[in-house]
Amino acid sequence: NVAKGIGKASPLNKIRLFDESNKEEDIRVTFYRDSASWCPYCHKVWMTLEEKRIPHRIEKVNMRCYGEKTRDFLQKQPSGNIPIAIIDGTTYNQSNDIMYALEQIFPDHKRLLPPSNDVEKRMKAQSLLKLERSLFSAWMYWLTGSSRSKDSFIN
Repeated sequence: NVAKGIGKASPLNKIRLFDESNKEEDIRVTFYRDSASWCPYCHKVWMTLEEKRIPHRIEKVNMRCYGEKTRDFLQKQPSGNIPIAIIDGTTYNQSNDIMYALEQIFPDHKRLLPPSNDVEKRMKAQSLLKLERSLFSAWMYWLTGSSRSKDSFIN
């Protein structure tokens, strides 16, 4: 059921309840993601929400390469970057920050990150997340940049 977000995940979902035990009025997370469903930062948060099975609303936002952002969105995220998530009224505007917030705010859901008291594993996870961010950033810069910027990657 795509309309209610029950069953398998779909990029067409506007809400995600997972099953009949969750009610729309109990949703605490609004996830702002790319309208084309290919932004790697958005996918990372989407996978976190799916794996933890946290009910949420989905709002689609254009990536810069697809068009302008709405005034309403820019009031929430002045830089225009996606994804953002509003959780219990607080806005989180970086994919890693959203993942950490979901881990802290929803402790009864499946744990995806090492606990904060396991310093060694937490540092390893942070190191891998930084590497992932560097790779995604370079790819996005190449993908959405000018032909001149693409040439600088090759040369």
